[in-house]
Amino acid sequence: MKVLFSNPPWHEKPVDGNLGWRGVRAGSRWPHTFEYAKHEPVDGIIPELIGGYLPFPFWLATAGALAKRHGFDAYTRDSIALGETYESFYNFITEFMPDFFIIETASATLEHDLEIVRNVRKIQPSVKVVFTGLHTELEETQFLLAHKELDYVVYGEYEGSVITLLDRLRAGESISEVPGLIFRNDLIGAQKNEFGKLIKLDELPWAEREDGVPAENYFDGVCGLKRPQLQLMSTRGCPYGCIFCVWPQMFYKSGKFRKRSPQDVVDEIKANLEKVDYKSFYIDDDTFNVNRRNVIDLANLIRKNNLHTIPWGSMGRADLVDDEQLDALVEAGMFSVKYGVESASQQVLDAADKQIDLKKVIKGIEMTAARGIKVHLTFTFGLPLDTVETIEDTIALACRLPCDTAQFSIATPYPGTVMYDMYKENGWLTSEDWKDYVGSTKAVSRTEHFTGEELEFYVKEAYRRFNESRWAKYLRDGSFDQKVIELLATKKGNGKVAIFQSAHLNFTKFLIETVQSAGREVVVICHERFKDNFNKLLKPNEMYTFDNVYNFELASLSSFINEISTLGVVSDVITPYSNDDGEGYEQVDALANCFIGTAVTRVTMSGKVIEK
Repeated sequence: MKVLFSNPPWHEKPVDGNLGWRGVRAGSRWPHTFEYAKHEPVDGIIPELIGGYLPFPFWLATAGALAKRHGFDAYTRDSIALGETYESFYNFITEFMPDFFIIETASATLEHDLEIVRNVRKIQPSVKVVFTGLHTELEETQFLLAHKELDYVVYGEYEGSVITLLDRLRAGESISEVPGLIFRNDLIGAQKNEFGKLIKLDELPWAEREDGVPAENYFDGVCGLKRPQLQLMSTRGCPYGCIFCVWPQMFYKSGKFRKRSPQDVVDEIKANLEKVDYKSFYIDDDTFNVNRRNVIDLANLIRKNNLHTIPWGSMGRADLVDDEQLDALVEAGMFSVKYGVESASQQVLDAADKQIDLKKVIKGIEMTAARGIKVHLTFTFGLPLDTVETIEDTIALACRLPCDTAQFSIATPYPGTVMYDMYKENGWLTSEDWKDYVGSTKAVSRTEHFTGEELEFYVKEAYRRFNESRWAKYLRDGSFDQKVIELLATKKGNGKVAIFQSAHLNFTKFLIETVQSAGREVVVICHERFKDNFNKLLKPNEMYTFDNVYNFELASLSSFINEISTLGVVSDVITPYSNDDGEGYEQVDALANCFIGTAVTRVTMSGKVIEK
């Protein structure tokens, strides 16, 4: 029995000058999309679809490993992580010819994925299809009856149920008691089985990381973690009841918290490091530090096994940290952590059932930052009791907290959550087209006090003000201005200074003004979309722009390189970085190095100079 576990492609290529988009589905708490500009497949792979945030498909890969343990000819293929074309995906179907096709879907990809199934059936008419994933309709018997292209639906956390289904079918046994299964029944049309018990995590195999699972492509940067990155889970579940949180409500069907043994987690890390030279690892738990003893024991094992030399991060609750826990994490080499704050209003947090004390959250963030652990904070606009005042207070709080990065989102009432039911009952949903539920930058709802457009404005405004606050904190004390001027003086050049627009716009403007104040002539190198931002600082002939590619990509800029070679005497190049280690700036560095005989200065928004 050949079984394919699939996270199929999900992208739309750029057409007629309009940007395309790529999506993330399996492994993401919020299936969503990112823009991309170039679509030039090479051997079935679209290079621009690879890179940036990419979550590991935990359930799919674990189910694939479990199927192998049970003796099935199983293959796991993450087409999104592979960056493959639809043609390449269907060619693989033709080659593999699965007997069973297990696909993980989401609300935003529902219609898309049903079309995928129909196309797979054209290639392999006898294939049996099992539909799983994050969508509320999957739990209704009518959904299966309405879609003849599907044979089975497994809802919730699905690894154990899918393998039990496969075992029973292979043995010719009844499937009437397979937990979490919906199947056709000749007497009643369709039968829905109860969800059943959650599986013990130590009973599961380590996730599949071979087959069509490109280990080096998964990445969550969290304050500068490096790639390639190993992603894994040490626990599942969260006992807190946030109305918007998807996995506990839809996958686990409860607030139950489960943990693996710390030794098993460390063994998995070590085993994978023997296969891939990972530069970081990320523990993608729902709430990493629910059980403080477990956190301390895991941290101690990480240190004892010499894994503390590898930077790593996780996601937790700031109100749960304490001195002993943080000391253990620092010794274990923790590099960064994500904390959810969401709002500066305790009333808003209470109405969202966050079950959190804002004062403890602030103290925990301060304690964490004081230990040298980098902090990423998340904030959400459009929760039930949000007002202009609470959002303004939230932005102000974000700007003054000691964090390195922040994320501002529009509260998205994902179908199947308490929040969705609440917003629907209040008449606040502005869209019930599932394709619109692609994350949290586009509003699909309003609230009593805001329209969707107003919420979208506040997200942009929050990012603007937060970035301004970081920029002011690091660069406006006068010391960095002098550092840049002194650096240019030590290079002993007197020609033009070429500055790349490769970080925050205001940072680039700051560098232009600083260099001009030293009496040096400046030219800026940027994409066409940024040109108007420099009109007050530079003349048109001091701006060199490209528009044939969206970002700095050396392979696509050969004619542009020839153009900038005519700039005259460029004695210095400055490349601004938005992070402190230059991660992701390889193409910028390559273009900067095209200025033969010049000195390249790489500076960061936190006032550091990077030597390469």
